[in-house]
Amino acid sequence: MAAVAVFDAAVLAAVNAVNVSVQALNTSVSSLLYQIGTAINQQTSKVSSTVEAAARAQREFDTAQERNRRYEDARQRYSVPSSICSESTSGGAAEVAAAAAAAKGAIRPRGGVPIADSAIAQAVNSPQVPQEVDAARASKVHAQFCDADDHAAYGGSKACPAISTTMPGADKRVDSLYAGAGPNGKTIERTFSQPQIDAALMYIQNAYRRSVGPQLRKGEAETTAGAQYVGLVTQFNAVLSAATDPAEQQISDSTPNPATQQLLKEAFESPSAKAYFDQVASPRARSTNVMSAREFEFFEVGRRYANTAYQADLQSMAGDNLARELIRVNTLNAWLLAEIKTELRRGNIITGQLLASSVRQEYEPILTQKYRAVSGRVGGGQ
Repeated sequence: MAAVAVFDAAVLAAVNAVNVSVQALNTSVSSLLYQIGTAINQQTSKVSSTVEAAARAQREFDTAQERNRRYEDARQRYSVPSSICSESTSGGAAEVAAAAAAAKGAIRPRGGVPIADSAIAQAVNSPQVPQEVDAARASKVHAQFCDADDHAAYGGSKACPAISTTMPGADKRVDSLYAGAGPNGKTIERTFSQPQIDAALMYIQNAYRRSVGPQLRKGEAETTAGAQYVGLVTQFNAVLSAATDPAEQQISDSTPNPATQQLLKEAFESPSAKAYFDQVASPRARSTNVMSAREFEFFEVGRRYANTAYQADLQSMAGDNLARELIRVNTLNAWLLAEIKTELRRGNIITGQLLASSVRQEYEPILTQKYRAVSGRVGGGQ
């Protein structure tokens, strides 16, 4: 029995030892599992924090992007481009055209147009004289415009004392209307100086208004023949008015137009418009900052089409500003088309007069012959 008791005690001790080991193992495993769980929880918290931070950063980025997009959209819609000041020139086109049209009335003889050269003023504003007197007067005026062809023929005479160095042939060359009188090979000038205006008026006098017969005196005009003569001269002048109209309008359109001064001043606030003006403006426009209607129109078209600085303006435009510029260009084209239509109407009037003159030449002798035949039959009792 003593041996059994000893054995039981040994087994119990072994079992207790095993239980202690198992408990220690359980404790160790529990601790390990706890630590693993804690680590997992900490890692999950870090991932959640990272995801939350990333989501917050994305929201802030999207908000900033939307805000910037709206700022840029507002800038494009409501910003004023640097070229906006030059647009006032378009708004003043009608005023410039009206001033030029009003000035044309002074271009006709004795209409009041200023003429600095007294000899030209006398030729333009005096009543018609006999043809030989008119020719002698034209020769006297031409002496100051003598060119190389004249000098080669009769140089050194009173009619051509020397070749003009400033305006050779100005009173006989159509260039005086288109490019402005000046030396041979000069560049085109669309705003004329006073001497160029005088030369252009003398060209019209020589080309269009040269005398076909003298004007009558008061006593002569009161006779029957004189009244008929006056009627014929009136009819002649009516046709001549249409013939000279384009040339006179050209001079009016090339005369400095005060209506352009304020418009150009505002346009110069635009760097691209000022750069184009400095590049192409006529000497008269450069010195006075006043253009003719013709040069003003050329400036308004050219500062867009032929101006490299304008391309930079276009590059800076977007959205509504670019659309507005497209509308401005389209309206400019419409204005130019309206001007062309006006010129076509004026040309049609002159063409109609040419047709009437041609018909008159054809039918006048036929009708005259037929009228005489009718009168003869009536007088003869047939």
